[in-house]
Amino acid sequence: MTGNLRHWNRFADIDPKFTKPIAGKAYKGTSPNPQYVILCLTEMFGPVGEGFGWEVVREEFQPLGEEVLHWCRIQFWHGDRNNRFDSYGQTKALMKTKNGLLADEDAPKKSLTDAIIKAASHIGIAANIFLGRWDDQKYVAQVAREFDKPEAKPERDPEAISAGLIAAVRKRDDLFALQTLMGADKYKQPLGWLREHHPEKAAHVDTEAETRLQALQGEAA
Repeated sequence: MTGNLRHWNRFADIDPKFTKPIAGKAYKGTSPNPQYVILCLTEMFGPVGEGFGWEVVREEFQPLGEEVLHWCRIQFWHGDRNNRFDSYGQTKALMKTKNGLLADEDAPKKSLTDAIIKAASHIGIAANIFLGRWDDQKYVAQVAREFDKPEAKPERDPEAISAGLIAAVRKRDDLFALQTLMGADKYKQPLGWLREHHPEKAAHVDTEAETRLQALQGEAA
């Protein structure tokens, strides 16, 4: 796809298997798996550091009453290091719970992850989650069905299969090697497919195999 939405539309919906409901917040929603987001970015632009990346510009621990918030600002870039923009992430480093105050030693890491996911959403990754389309469970079910569709198997080329089998037959330089090949699944399965769908190609392979078999039997006599 070309145009201004070429990146946006590519991963606007992501595989629901790589998402989870937001927990422990005052709001509900869906959170994409961070590593899956990195996978999407890698497919779009190349490996991190080569096709995309970020720099932490600033981070702080901010008191919020009894609690403490950690936040960070990153400059995210993609495609070219000049294509950059700011993104923010935040996490509570110290929070009140029913059992008292709880510290989160992973708060800086979580804030950075939050900032990267936000930046990726600005490009279009998981955009439909942030647009609110995933609030409709029927829509999410449809997305799941699309991702669960089996991949179409590439169409088999009878010419290539026939040529490959004949070449394999001709390469065998002794009777035992040829008989071993003809009894192997890697020979019988494609030949069986040819017999079912392209009998004329299978007959050609059979003729070549019989000719080679007779020749090797004559040499062994």
